Amino acid sequence: MQNSKVVVGNYVYSGTDAQRTLLNLGEIWQHHLSGGGLDATRCAEVERRLVQAARRLAGTDMSVSLNELGGWLGKRVDELDRTALTNFLGELWEVLATLHTHTSAHHGVVSGLHASGGGVPKLPIDSATVGWSGVEGDRQGSRVHHGRPWQALCLWSDEVIAGFAAQGHPIRPGYAGENITVRGLPWEVARPGAKVTIGSVEATVTAYAIPCSQNEAWFTGGDFELMSHERGPVSRIYARVDRPGTITLGDSLTLRL
Repeated sequence: MQNSKVVVGNYVYSGTDAQRTLLNLGEIWQHHLSGGGLDATRCAEVERRLVQAARRLAGTDMSVSLNELGGWLGKRVDELDRTALTNFLGELWEVLATLHTHTSAHHGVVSGLHASGGGVPKLPIDSATVGWSGVEGDRQGSRVHHGRPWQALCLWSDEVIAGFAAQGHPIRPGYAGENITVRGLPWEVARPGAKVTIGSVEATVTAYAIPCSQNEAWFTGGDFELMSHERGPVSRIYARVDRPGTITLGDSLTLRL
């Protein structure tokens, strides 16, 4: 299935994108739970709906965890019904969106925009045209872990970067691959499930960006895991584009959780 495509509305998944999404299903769910403060009843209902959707795709009522279901589906992606897979990839994000009420608003400003022809660091740009697949002209050095529709945009905090730099790490905005650097937003609210408006672009935060060795040069001793969400509110975040548009330096950002 690696060379085939799955079209889900405005979003195009490569075969690898679809498979990796399934394999990461349990991790995506854990990212949405990270940070606490969620209504336990709502969490249980959302998890129940996700498990039901995964079981429908699998065509089985196996009583296993969401993580195990995702692994089972990912290993058998070539055997799955294409229509059922398309429906699941659409339903997944719709169900996850119900985890939050999106009534609490937080604000920031775009302090940096970055793009590259592949890999890091990404170079500064003054404005960005954003389509369904992300910033036009921006590329990933590898598509194994990046570039899926739910990873169309990568955002990070100017204050978090400055904090690492103050500790002696040779890091600057764009070095770790974020497209959008944000100033003034309390970064603990930048979590999966949040809705974001940036310039004329609307997006949904989908997951934390897992640190990789491509970023070890920006950290003293090569400890790139310092920017993991497991170390606190310091992680980059991925977002899916809900409405394309343009973003310019200095644009306001509103995040609703």
